Amino acid sequence: MRKGSFYILWIAAGLLACGSFLLLTQEAGAIKFPMPDIKGQFKKQDLHTTSQVTLQADQVSFSSADNKAHARGNVVVNSKDQQLFCDQLQLDRTVQEVVAEGDVYLDTPKENVIAQGLTYNFDDGTGEFRDARVYLDPYLIKGQKINKISDDYMTMDEGYMTSCDLDEPHYRMGAHRMDIYQHDKAIIHGMKIYLGKVPVMYLPYYVQNLKNRPIITFVPGDKKDFGLFLLTTARFQAGEHMKVTLHLDTRERDGFGEGFDVHYNTPNFGSGLVSAYYTDENQIASHHLWDLYNSQGVKVGPTMHHERYRIIWRHQWRIDKNTDAVFQYYKIHDYDILNNGFLKTYFPRDYQQNAQNSNYDTYFILTHSMPHGTLTFDVDTSRENRPLRGIERIPEVKYVLNNQQIGKTGFYAKSANTFSDLSYQNYPKTVNEKTMRFDSNNDISHPFKIGFISFNPHLGGEETYYSRTANISQSNIIRGMFRGSLDMSTKFYKVWDYHTNFAGLNINGLRHVVTPTITYLYQARPTFPASSLNQFDPSIDNLYRIHQFAFGLENKLQTKRDGQVVDLLRYLVTVNYGLKGTTGHRGFDPYDTLLDFNPTNWLTLHNDNEYDFHAGHWNAENFDGVIHVNGWSFSLGNRYTRDEGDQLTTEWDYTINPKWKFKIYNSFPLTQATQGATGARDNQYILTRDLHEWEMDLGIDRMEGQGSTFYVMFRLKLFPDMKMNFFRSTFQPSRPGSQS
Repeated sequence: MRKGSFYILWIAAGLLACGSFLLLTQEAGAIKFPMPDIKGQFKKQDLHTTSQVTLQADQVSFSSADNKAHARGNVVVNSKDQQLFCDQLQLDRTVQEVVAEGDVYLDTPKENVIAQGLTYNFDDGTGEFRDARVYLDPYLIKGQKINKISDDYMTMDEGYMTSCDLDEPHYRMGAHRMDIYQHDKAIIHGMKIYLGKVPVMYLPYYVQNLKNRPIITFVPGDKKDFGLFLLTTARFQAGEHMKVTLHLDTRERDGFGEGFDVHYNTPNFGSGLVSAYYTDENQIASHHLWDLYNSQGVKVGPTMHHERYRIIWRHQWRIDKNTDAVFQYYKIHDYDILNNGFLKTYFPRDYQQNAQNSNYDTYFILTHSMPHGTLTFDVDTSRENRPLRGIERIPEVKYVLNNQQIGKTGFYAKSANTFSDLSYQNYPKTVNEKTMRFDSNNDISHPFKIGFISFNPHLGGEETYYSRTANISQSNIIRGMFRGSLDMSTKFYKVWDYHTNFAGLNINGLRHVVTPTITYLYQARPTFPASSLNQFDPSIDNLYRIHQFAFGLENKLQTKRDGQVVDLLRYLVTVNYGLKGTTGHRGFDPYDTLLDFNPTNWLTLHNDNEYDFHAGHWNAENFDGVIHVNGWSFSLGNRYTRDEGDQLTTEWDYTINPKWKFKIYNSFPLTQATQGATGARDNQYILTRDLHEWEMDLGIDRMEGQGSTFYVMFRLKLFPDMKMNFFRSTFQPSRPGSQS
């Protein structure tokens, strides 16, 4: 049996056994998919700070007697992964419960809520929504009163449920009362079925199944690397805890490819993804099968045989409210692994999203949030995918002390302490670079204000122990470095009572806000040079002397539209000035500018760039302009970098009528450098038909020099997470299955 087929059959058998066990032993739970780039999230996320409730508004008052806050005007509340917007609210900080009124919008991982008023508890996610619409993907529930009793259970009084996304749904199930068990069932009391506004049926009692249903997608096309191809995807629900996607693809030049993706969820042990894809390539020398032999009957070239496959298992488990565990196993078999050939050919989105070799890692991360900081344990290896090797951390332990006040002195301290056992083999080198490293980075600050200027001085340093260095004769060294800085900032503003609606500007008062900032930074030369260290982490290993000022100037011109404060114009300039003794260039560095202009609701402009005035040229420039007018929009973009060249992009969207939409996307390489970096001209044409419960795409994707893809695609609007965005002009996050 082929090695890849053995792997896939072995995993499929294990999944079947695990799935059967889950279905027999676990209770119903909400399914979470697709899995994100969990590793990157947990390395960047500060779990301690995200557990706090933050409140912003135009006016905020606090009562210490009952520990309640009152806010009015542009209120924004953040708590963990939940966000609330409203006109006014009362927040009970003891139980983390809010009472909000006026244009309320609540965004949580479970649902989105638009209401006139609500009572909501950020701690347990329960609440009451009044005159509300609740979006429980893929359903919409509207009612006079909706009570969320628990994570997966809510009740609704005097309203309806529908899966139609039209403003006036073509059908709905009206109810006197409804009990909704998410991803399971809805029990409807006094149900009336409406077609449009006309009632057509009445039932005193009805149970609606809310579980997912199968869907099959076919994508045919023609591509230079594959010839004619057909990609087939079938999705179905395997019980309450598992969603399965099967892939069966055929490519004229390469043969067959098959694979599966399984998203699973357990109520007690987390959720995850298992993905496998296998192809036994028999790559012919001609573009089409009928060109395989020339006019004399001689084969035009040899048929190349390659076995290629990829296996991924990712799992995330919230052990308790303060502890999370993440695991990934990644195995890839490819004759062209050093050039990421398999990913480039079959998984281009994965390749663009994770261009570095870190996407091949097998790792385990355990994160624990403590009262004053975060403790992380990480094991990271790429040994499964030799000869491609990356940095291995076996293990790495890190403790981050959050910024904490020292008693009541007004001084604040923070610290990051990391122990790492590191190794790296840069193929085809045969000698490992390795060391045991302990790094301690500490900082003390004392913010204060003099007049209208805010100051925040910092003093700190970094001490690092290395068991080995790049020079094998130097070992067990301690590198030290001192760092000091001073942040200064202030704000000036002026208000004009100016009102006009000329050319649709909709200006209701103007406020000009100027925010200048200056930061002085002195970082002493490390006691051991970076050139004598192996570079595992540049932020730790590649330290050098810095002596500079950083200047920033932000200008905002604000107005009010529909009662909301908006930035009519925002312009930001930042630049560093290197003083005597700084490593690298002395004087001004290239400066960065950012401009956002929103003159009307139908026009937005954005520009950011970097200019090197010493060299006298632009290093990078980005521009985006979007016009929205009466059912159509036009976008014009320009991307320029000095190394990769210049590219122009356009996108035109037109809503022909409520049933039909049309889109054209084009990219135009303007220089030879861009063609070498990003490929040739790309033209995409998509005609979309709204079929109420479905959307149908008729599309053509023409890539110059690489052929065309023609496809007919149906998306069930009831399950929008199942749609396949083949026409997107930007690469999306990692997706399972073949992405040709």
